[in-house]
Amino acid sequence: MQPYKQDATGAWWVIFICHINLPDIQPTADRPVGIDVGLESFTTLLTGEKTAPPKFYRRSHKKLARAQRKLARAQKGSHNRAKARKRVAKIHQKISNQRADWLHKHALGMVQRFDVVCIEDLNIKGLARTKRGTLWVKSFSDASLSTFMQRLQEKAEWCGRRVVKVGRFYASSKTCHVCHSKTALKLADRMWTCPTCGTTHDRDGNAAINIVHEGIRLLAVGTTESQNAAGDGVNPAKRW
Repeated sequence: MQPYKQDATGAWWVIFICHINLPDIQPTADRPVGIDVGLESFTTLLTGEKTAPPKFYRRSHKKLARAQRKLARAQKGSHNRAKARKRVAKIHQKISNQRADWLHKHALGMVQRFDVVCIEDLNIKGLARTKRGTLWVKSFSDASLSTFMQRLQEKAEWCGRRVVKVGRFYASSKTCHVCHSKTALKLADRMWTCPTCGTTHDRDGNAAINIVHEGIRLLAVGTTESQNAAGDGVNPAKRW
């Protein structure tokens, strides 16, 4: 790997690698939290606290579209085309920097507030390849849910916290956290009432509660996720 590189905006970057020792902090399980992630609410905690996705790409879409149209109209090989290309690159870089900064801060805030963070291990790439996911591909890209999970794991290691990933096949949304019965739900069902016990649930809040219950159970038995032969998460047969 080269020790330096030049990005599309013309800026030069120096690359170096250093080895450091992480602080020796013994993790505890005093303050667990369940987090449900999604596109409508970026994160929903078991307390019902929701954080809206920042949507940096959506907010800069018009400015980016204007710059791309100007680039398309410029004559190939001209000085104006080079300037227009750099302008487009700078807008993309600003969006990327804003998103990276927000993800770092949001992930750090989670591990500073809680000792155990339980989160669903979603197959983001798989979701984006589905029929519905292709309609939301820009939203998936803008949210960067997979990057958030990576940052969460990194911050947890630094702060001596635990991140427990619950299997992606665990029915967190459609399982009532009160009586544990399951109800078939449509994606549009954001609020639903359990037909067994009559409890009314917020879809994401209910999922976050179930995720923390399953995460603590997995932590207690000494494993954070079972896997099948293909390496995918497998939901345990019996819920605690």
